[in-house]
Amino acid sequence: MRKTVLGALFISGLIFLPTTYAATQFKPEHVSVEKEIKPGPNVFIIDQSWAGSSMITVIGADNLEAKGNISTGLIAQFGLSKDKKSLYTASVYPKRIVWGDIDAVVQKFAVNSLSLDKEIESSPKMAQAAAYVNTFQTSATDKYAFVQNATPAASVSVVDIASGKALLEIPTPGCWGIYASQDDNKFSSACGDGTFSTYVIAKDAKNYTAHKSEKIFDTDDDALFITAQRDGSKLMFTSFKGNMYVLNDTGETVTLADKFNYTKDIEGNWLPGGYEVIGYNQPNKLMFVTMHPDGKEGSHKDGAQEIWGVSMDSHKVVTRIEAEEPISLAVSQTKAPDVYTLTDFGTVVKYTFNGGKFEGTKVHEAEEMGSFTQMLMVDY
Repeated sequence: MRKTVLGALFISGLIFLPTTYAATQFKPEHVSVEKEIKPGPNVFIIDQSWAGSSMITVIGADNLEAKGNISTGLIAQFGLSKDKKSLYTASVYPKRIVWGDIDAVVQKFAVNSLSLDKEIESSPKMAQAAAYVNTFQTSATDKYAFVQNATPAASVSVVDIASGKALLEIPTPGCWGIYASQDDNKFSSACGDGTFSTYVIAKDAKNYTAHKSEKIFDTDDDALFITAQRDGSKLMFTSFKGNMYVLNDTGETVTLADKFNYTKDIEGNWLPGGYEVIGYNQPNKLMFVTMHPDGKEGSHKDGAQEIWGVSMDSHKVVTRIEAEEPISLAVSQTKAPDVYTLTDFGTVVKYTFNGGKFEGTKVHEAEEMGSFTQMLMVDY
């Protein structure tokens, strides 16, 4: 009797099932992609891959919330156009993923949509190296892209962005880094003998001339970080020992305009360390530097325990704030500077600096931006 009742209940349930499903019809979810990212200032973080696609993540500068990402080739470099509306990358695409013949390309993306606008073939000699601001640059008005090569002999490929053609390869023996001048047809490179070489592209873009400076720094006693910041005609570098070098590249050769030490009389043997170790806020003539204590030979890539703000006018440290081992930073061009720091394990931290004393405050943090993060940029 019990089995009969259960069977009847089961059958009656089946009878009512179609009615229940009919009342709640299935509505498929449609997945779509936004045509443009949310408006507002951005932070760009590169997660460089040596075994697959590199990725550039875009987050909002205000709250560090994700907006989107760009996928590009292996061992990518990147930079922003002067108007911050375009993002350029240089990367390689090996035929067999991680080895073999490669296609080296410069790609142009629209920042507002993160979509690919243009792809230009470059030299397969492109340096497969860590991401740095000065291993891939565009010229003063984004006429050319300059790509660092290494075979290991150093050279720079010149790519015409408008025509989409690779124009020429300029040998830069014994020199490394690309420092685009305020003239489209000119860039300089730092050399192992403490000089800078300046290269001027001919008007027909078929040839070039090279001009070597006097010795500016000592590579053994006071080596420079490859990262540079520009303020008009001035190129600014820091050395491993905390000396700030201010160079002028408007002439035929690079010249030393100023040099000062910003660590003297400060206890703790503080030294700069990391990758993108300096970031410049032009409205306040303030250079921010990633600093670590107990510095010594070989500690030049150590993560920072503090961020310092150095006045380029007074040559003094005017602000300091504790940091959590960042290796790179980027700075806004606002009157109250925003500083964004990046660790090699993918954490971005935002600091604001306010008032006449530039008092620093940590305001936001975002984690898991990648597994091999070395460099970031802001567009405001």
